[in-house]
Amino acid sequence: MSDQEEQDDELLALTSIYDNVLKVTKEGELNGGELSASPVLPDDFCVKILKNQKGSSGETSETELHIIRYLPPILLNFVLPKDYPSCNAPQFTLSCKWLNRQQLGKLCKKLDSIWEENTGCVVLFMWNTFLQDELFDFLSLSSPLELAHVINPRKDSNLDDRAIQEISSEHELLPVILEFNKQEKFRQFEKSSFTCKVCFSEKAGVNCTIFHDCDHVYCNECMRDYFSVQIRDGNVKGLECPDDKCESQAHPAQVKKLVSPDLFSKYDQLLFQTSLDTMSDVTFCPRPVCQSPVLMERETTLATCPVCHFTFCTLCRLVYHGLSPCKLKADGLLKLREEYLSADSATKKLLEKRYGKITIQQALEESFSNEWLKQHSKQCPGCGAFIQKIDGCNKMTCMKCRAYFCWICNSSLSRANPYSHYNTHGSPCYNKLFEGVAIDDWEDEDDDWGWD
Repeated sequence: MSDQEEQDDELLALTSIYDNVLKVTKEGELNGGELSASPVLPDDFCVKILKNQKGSSGETSETELHIIRYLPPILLNFVLPKDYPSCNAPQFTLSCKWLNRQQLGKLCKKLDSIWEENTGCVVLFMWNTFLQDELFDFLSLSSPLELAHVINPRKDSNLDDRAIQEISSEHELLPVILEFNKQEKFRQFEKSSFTCKVCFSEKAGVNCTIFHDCDHVYCNECMRDYFSVQIRDGNVKGLECPDDKCESQAHPAQVKKLVSPDLFSKYDQLLFQTSLDTMSDVTFCPRPVCQSPVLMERETTLATCPVCHFTFCTLCRLVYHGLSPCKLKADGLLKLREEYLSADSATKKLLEKRYGKITIQQALEESFSNEWLKQHSKQCPGCGAFIQKIDGCNKMTCMKCRAYFCWICNSSLSRANPYSHYNTHGSPCYNKLFEGVAIDDWEDEDDDWGWD
């Protein structure tokens, strides 16, 4: 076969083997893409971080250990030369949040040696297999992974240009690892199979319900019948895990997903009646002819009146508009804020009864959102979404459309090799990958760390 045919066959095979792991792109006439390699972790794997705390006796250090099952992947961005695999190896960069540049440099050299041992053969599959299965042994990594060792400011002029690290502080790294672990556990749950502890049948995770406090799993059919019986009996507090020794409660979103709209409406009313003593979660239907109390859902501005079934936004009090901005103008929100802050206790209670405590709090925060966005964020050149840069290098990834762009000049970056924007002479952002990044507690700040 020709080189082009071998490349096409290799990319097709990798796409078929790996689910959501390979993204194929084109760099002009060249094939390219991004491989996400997720190393297999040992059981009870932990990450370790040392936190400093200030107290009356001075500053003390406390070690935190977090058990995780999944680490963010190592990203292999590659471009395939026209004469690959017959002559030349793929051009690539390696980036990772929890490996330092010295470790990434060793991996780059190992990938080079794999190519040298298999010159003339396609190697992307072998590269990905090595990164998934042999990385921990190759780098002598073990549990717990100390995040303090990830960021290494040591001067080293021999760092590999292909080794990219996007995190500059281990304290910012921990939330990223924990959030990825949470999302990946849910994704793997939906892909896995479980035995329902009620009917003892085998079901896919996507057709199951998990009680988050205890991790007990049951099939949706059994939970639908169980929830329905409890709601019809008026036992809203009975929506607990069916295990005899467990008291974990079902989340309202799980109930809504399984029961009929009529039953959920009844459940909603029952739940409201048990919560009358805490008005912070209650708002009122904005329709003048209704004005019925409405229980608001957690972490959302969506509310549905159980009497007239009007679905509205708890912030602007208009028809629910999803993620679109509220039609209430900023000056109206500011007026509400000023009215609430200057009111006496009786007036504040009246406003809270009218709008709900959560709605007022959201309104106070929303009144400053537009100004804050202008000062602290930039828009993705691909989809226009507002992006905030909290930490890391100037290569940004839009969480909405997954496009790469430069934080400095706001230009779109190559999918196959986004770091060429910072490594190419003549580029407006040459050698500025970490420009403007605040590096705390590093000694010898004027040293050259070898970043190109």
